[in-house]
Amino acid sequence: MTFMVDLGIITLSCLALGLASKYLRQAAIPAYIIAGIILGKSGFDLISSYEFVEWLGKIGIILLMFYIGHEFNFKGIKEPGRLFAGCTDFFVNFILGFSLGLLIGLSLLEAFILASAVYISSSAIVISSLIENKRLIYPEAETVVWLMVFEDIILAILLVVLTSIMAGSLAMIPVSLATTLLLIVIILALIRRLSNFISPLFERDDEIPILLIFALIFGFSAIAHLLNVSEVIVAFFLGAALSGVKSFQKLFGATIAFKNLFLTIFFFSFGMMFQFQFATLSSADFVLALTALITISILGKFASGALIGKRLYDSLETGLRIGAYTTPRGEFSIVLLAVALGMGTGISELLISLVIAYVIILSIVGSFFARHGNRISKAMVGREHQ
Repeated sequence: MTFMVDLGIITLSCLALGLASKYLRQAAIPAYIIAGIILGKSGFDLISSYEFVEWLGKIGIILLMFYIGHEFNFKGIKEPGRLFAGCTDFFVNFILGFSLGLLIGLSLLEAFILASAVYISSSAIVISSLIENKRLIYPEAETVVWLMVFEDIILAILLVVLTSIMAGSLAMIPVSLATTLLLIVIILALIRRLSNFISPLFERDDEIPILLIFALIFGFSAIAHLLNVSEVIVAFFLGAALSGVKSFQKLFGATIAFKNLFLTIFFFSFGMMFQFQFATLSSADFVLALTALITISILGKFASGALIGKRLYDSLETGLRIGAYTTPRGEFSIVLLAVALGMGTGISELLISLVIAYVIILSIVGSFFARHGNRISKAMVGREHQ
């Protein structure tokens, strides 16, 4: 029963640090990672059932992508200016991250992972900040939300590319992509075909609706695992398919509750699994690389935001606010690294340490930028005019 003790330690520590983060108006994600680092292999090593906790954390990733897929709106792609905004955000930040990765000596695969982590903002932090700080009334709020949606699209593509590369030789990439696409088409077609059958099941008032949801999620995830396809991609498109089933909407809140619990465990498990070499973390080379990474990340988001603001709103100040709102990084940067590590390919200690330190710092700094985006943009424009 040691896993019960582990769950008690995890939930109590995350509760304490999570409450502290909320009180300080900071993102809770770095707090959960720090809890894992302190209580895991790098710290007091209080966790016994590492594999079990890691397994629970993987459920959190799957449920996160299922949630994103359900909330995703494919129709928004066609609206004027949105494609430009999404592509600008991607190219500016991905290229900066990839270039820095190569500059500090990472392999092509590691530079790809770092670039993906640099590009992807935290939807949870960004959108929560817009709501909490009453920024939804600003004209650019819709563009910021759309950028988070566009990042969800790119995230799915990045995961397909990443898992395809890591599944084998370059020659196998087309096969892996084709297998992934075929499974996605089957899921979308099957849910649409069976919607009349499963819709009444979601309306029952017993345990059947919840069992059905998780049977679909875990069943398709198992098929994806057997076919060497990313489970998180399958979960994303399963969520998108079920969004068309009206009777499912009333159960979505229960799914979110499960997602929040298991995702918290995921962030804890990510921190607990690694034995960080703190001598490496304090070395001059690492500090310089981390400083450069944080600097280009912040400048990249402000630069892409400025370009978007000038094109869509003819306003540099509006663009700088977009950059401030989209600066925070969080869950998806960790998810990408976790997927890469889960496939057994050797990832350097430098990349792991960089991404974790980066997410912790950018979640905090980015939350500050998101909260004070209006003031920051006015100050930056004022300096330019002087």
